[in-house]
Amino acid sequence: MPAVQTVYNEKIDAARVGQIANMEPVTLISRNVEDVAAIGFGKPVMQGTLDDGCKLFAGASTEVLGITVRERSRTPENPDAFARYESARIMKKGVIWVVASVAVVAGDPVFVIPATAAFAKTNASSAIQIANARWDSSAGIGALAKVRLG
Repeated sequence: MPAVQTVYNEKIDAARVGQIANMEPVTLISRNVEDVAAIGFGKPVMQGTLDDGCKLFAGASTEVLGITVRERSRTPENPDAFARYESARIMKKGVIWVVASVAVVAGDPVFVIPATAAFAKTNASSAIQIANARWDSSAGIGALAKVRLG
């Protein structure tokens, strides 16, 4: 007999990393994950070796392809990431929730630190700026914040 849910949260989370933040039109693309390690949701990715491939953003590139979008229909083995060879949803335009590695203020430019693929607001640690992107909400270190790609 299947398990029956008997415990419910009174309040749902306001947001989750990689979640589309609002109902504005978005531009999403699909790319096959080339990394051996899975790529989590809300992570910056770059063009992979293959035409339709992607990899977690690293110092090998100077351009962010987009940010991975949360997928609700995941397997229990990998509920919060896209595994190797899976098709990842990637946002090119729209508003998405990510984890800020530093305190950010709405309107700040968005940078990615190649060594960690973390989001920042300045060019510290040789960070790469995401073209046409800005922080759309303010947040503290390690908190969720909205990034507007565009």
